[in-house]
Amino acid sequence: MDALAACRDALKPGEPVGGVFDAYARVCDAAGETPHRLNACGYSLGTTFAPNWMDWPMFYTGNPVVIQPGMVFFLHMILMDSDAGIAMCPGLTVEVTETGNQPLTRHKLELIGR
Repeated sequence: MDALAACRDALKPGEPVGGVFDAYARVCDAAGETPHRLNACGYSLGTTFAPNWMDWPMFYTGNPVVIQPGMVFFLHMILMDSDAGIAMCPGLTVEVTETGNQPLTRHKLELIGR
């Protein structure tokens, strides 16, 4: 959840999209997860057509697209351990506001137990 919080902190108007990925990578790398993280951590949501489910721009290092209010993004914090055969991917869809971003879900991110 720390990586997701860092991404949300970086996702604000006037900042480059690549900075969101850099926030994700910093947290994952500090936790020793470099070999298990991806080189992207989300993408814009708009109108797309099969076979693609993602819109541009994506969150990857160096992406210079400037974040603007009204943009909608899906943030995914994928970690995969191929040797162990496990993966996890908490994610959140957010809309960029004038001052930051807000989730577009009413559900919390905590795991739900029975």
